[in-house]
Amino acid sequence: MAEHTKYNINEASKEDLAQIPGVDDSMAEAIIEFRERRGWIHNLEELADVGSVEAKDMDQLREWLTTASDRSGSLEYEGQKEEPDTV
Repeated sequence: MAEHTKYNINEASKEDLAQIPGVDDSMAEAIIEFRERRGWIHNLEELADVGSVEAKDMDQLREWLTTASDRSGSLEYEGQKEEPDTV
């Protein structure tokens, strides 16, 4: 399989999301709206709560999305305090 860009779910634009096979404009918009309402997404599994994302879509989304970014390790993100993950 060819290498491709992984997009950070917390930073990806609608255009970025639309680059993912199987993600159309309406799904990209739904993901952006979900993120704006919910805030920081810690785990990609949270996308199961997006109405237009079905279980069959999750494998593809996991292949193309990440929660890691250049800002990882920082607890501040655009003024929102991120709670550290607990195990």
